[in-house]
Amino acid sequence: MSQVELKGVSKRFGSVTGVEQLNLTIREGEFFTLLGPSGCGKTTTLRMIAGFHAPSQGRIRFDGKDVTEVPPQKRGTGMVFQNYALFPHMTVFENVAFGLQVRKIPKSERKERVEQALDLVRLGGYGDRRIAQLSGGQQQRVALARALVVRPRILLLDEPLSNLDARLRDEMRSEILSLATFSGDHHDLRHA
Repeated sequence: MSQVELKGVSKRFGSVTGVEQLNLTIREGEFFTLLGPSGCGKTTTLRMIAGFHAPSQGRIRFDGKDVTEVPPQKRGTGMVFQNYALFPHMTVFENVAFGLQVRKIPKSERKERVEQALDLVRLGGYGDRRIAQLSGGQQQRVALARALVVRPRILLLDEPLSNLDARLRDEMRSEILSLATFSGDHHDLRHA
């Protein structure tokens, strides 16, 4: 449901430029992929769209509204990080429920939504497990479930399928595409 627009966006880290003068429009309902070599600014761009990095210059708009200064939790985005960013001291269920808890979703609804998200990523029944008990592919699916459970308007995926076996990668790619077309209000950004 959101069009994403970057106008003249740059990001500098001291004397190093991560992204320079990026102009980009991602239309509503579009599945968009950023491709490029390591270090070219793909992850930095995703983090700026999500609000985890502020651009050094330029503006970011969702549906024409400037969100450049809006904090991540108020942007309506979900992000799967390349390194998963899971909480090792929490169970799978607690990791997936975290965003719902922060948003003060009632406990009964949280439980139902977490179970649905875990089923979607083929981890039904894993809720009580600790993160350290999971394989890399399972951890990646927990991170995907955590991003999906908040029902984001914009879904940002930073190499979300890299640790999955070929069969599961194909299944999850199809699931992500069907989520985008089913809801009509998701943008999926991914880089290879």
